[in-house]
Amino acid sequence: MNTDKLNKICIAMAMEQEAQPFIEYFNLVKAPDVFSKHLPFVCYQAPNDNSLSVVVSGRDPRYDVDNIGTQAATLQAYASIQALAPDLMISAGTAGGFASRGAQIGTVYLSDDKCVFHDRRVPIEGFNESAIGHLPVLKVNKMALDLDMPLGVISSGSSLEKSDKDIEVIERFNAVAKEMEAAAVAWVCWLHCLPFFAVKSITNLLDEPESSEEQFLENLQFSSDKLTEKLVQVVQYLKDKSLSDLSV
Repeated sequence: MNTDKLNKICIAMAMEQEAQPFIEYFNLVKAPDVFSKHLPFVCYQAPNDNSLSVVVSGRDPRYDVDNIGTQAATLQAYASIQALAPDLMISAGTAGGFASRGAQIGTVYLSDDKCVFHDRRVPIEGFNESAIGHLPVLKVNKMALDLDMPLGVISSGSSLEKSDKDIEVIERFNAVAKEMEAAAVAWVCWLHCLPFFAVKSITNLLDEPESSEEQFLENLQFSSDKLTEKLVQVVQYLKDKSLSDLSV
């Protein structure tokens, strides 16, 4: 049983708009010189306090958009672990969900069991399951119960739009959220034997007729506010806790 307290927590987020309400709630400011000048990532901490770090993926200067997706998330997670040496990594952000599984716009899930990739289709024995990932996440069922948060498998890929092939994989694992970063962060954490879980707020419902893009843009601010509400509860819950306190 791990009874060591969680003294340093790093929250990895892709989009500034997703992160800003949480950053403002805790009065975090940009921490200088955390990453190489060649990397776009931005770290936010309280002044003279590295117990809570929020790392945002930064901007693509060519197109003036957030660096989203698995590629940025992989490098972001690796750079954050090297620079910050956290005791726990959390992937937080927005995701698509399923009304048929009880989701509404703004439902916030905690990850359960594993993260998978839904768009890595390699029909060769061994490579197929490796591509999907089956990446373990920290068991947090006690925290979920105490905070009244639903649990589920989180599925990641590189596209926002709906795809029948992607949905087939998501259905296979009964995933509750389709997003673009968590499994990438989970892979890096698994390599480093670093505890990891995800917190995802639903912006769009994939089993409703509206396009994912329209729903995402329409609901991003609302879902980001809901994400902050629950993420604040999660961080406050984790204070003075050990890993063994999070599960039953």
